[in-house]
Amino acid sequence: MAHILVVYATTEGQTRKIADRAVSRIRAAGHAVTLVDARAAAATELGTFDAAILAASLHVRRHQPEIVEFIRKQRARLEDVPTAFISVSLSASSSKEEDHANARAAVDDMFDEVDWDATLVHLAAGAVHDRQMNFLKRWMIHRILRDKGVEMDPSGDMEFTDWAALDVFVDTFLERCRRSAVA
Repeated sequence: MAHILVVYATTEGQTRKIADRAVSRIRAAGHAVTLVDARAAAATELGTFDAAILAASLHVRRHQPEIVEFIRKQRARLEDVPTAFISVSLSASSSKEEDHANARAAVDDMFDEVDWDATLVHLAAGAVHDRQMNFLKRWMIHRILRDKGVEMDPSGDMEFTDWAALDVFVDTFLERCRRSAVA
């Protein structure tokens, strides 16, 4: 049994929901897990861990500063264990390869900025929750979605996350961790 650290940074809450799903999957596989909000990570004693999954959402080609700061502070520890990074964005829900390439480029830019690379990376589609955004942000998001041929649900809530793909990613990462521990 491994101890997996899951650290997330979220703006509207979808990344937390994705982190919770990863935690459930890890526990179901029989591992111990610690879930930490990146905003509280500096004040939290992380203890030891055998692997880590980091998750953050992408806004205007940048991930939350809290996850960037966490990686900077914990880089040496992260380099000693298998790591996964989940980048959450609406671009990941697009059918256009250009959008996926831009989302991946934003991940690579962050990795370059902090001089670190994750063992595995997953681009997860996010969600839109109108009630959690101000008018300007809501207008911009709706415009971007319309330009991509997506009409918002009248409820103002649309979830694009592919939960099955996320489960496969977490399972693949856990298998990689198992093989790494055996080697």
